[in-house]
Amino acid sequence: MKKKPAHTGELFEISPDKLTVVALDGYRLAIVERPVEAIKEIRIIVPSKTMNEVSHLLANDDEETVHISANRRYVVFTTAGYTIMSRLIEGEFLNYHNVIPNGSRTSVVLDTKEFIETIERASLIITERLKNPLRISFTEGKVVVRCQTNLGRVVDEFNAQCEGDEVEIGFNNRYLLDALRNARTEQVKLEISGPLSPVKVLPTEGSDFLYLVLPVRFKND
Repeated sequence: MKKKPAHTGELFEISPDKLTVVALDGYRLAIVERPVEAIKEIRIIVPSKTMNEVSHLLANDDEETVHISANRRYVVFTTAGYTIMSRLIEGEFLNYHNVIPNGSRTSVVLDTKEFIETIERASLIITERLKNPLRISFTEGKVVVRCQTNLGRVVDEFNAQCEGDEVEIGFNNRYLLDALRNARTEQVKLEISGPLSPVKVLPTEGSDFLYLVLPVRFKND
């Protein structure tokens, strides 16, 4: 299914003291919040290509100040001695608040690096041709990651703080890794409403980010 033009870009919502950036595709959603100083409220959709160029300029300095100005048609980013001007994307962006599950039946706090390394080990037997999902079980006190393809079988586990219902969920390894690698916190919290509901990846404190990852159905479901 072809994306709506508005969903090929990134939504910027700027209030006097907060910037919220939202991006999505058919399988995941990312929300990042940062403190800002703004003169007025702005709601615009910036092309992803433009944001890639801005990110490239900031690759070596996350603390570099970025100045943003916009009107109805254009946005201008000024940072590190460079100015990038881009046309905005017209259209209505998804009301993303409506797709975020309320509450959860399972809450998991775990070590981000340990989870990433466990998934990376399991991913060694996943290829473009063999795209079997990860089977991840969240039970009392531990997380178990399983995967099986024609290249072999992996079962790996580590300790975690799991509260609520025990649950097993299928994940696309790449989508889950993208969320965890961009979290940039020592620990993350997963909020799970059920085996077929989107999983929220959150910081253990604050609201700097929220990543929503859709589960993968197992063939026997």
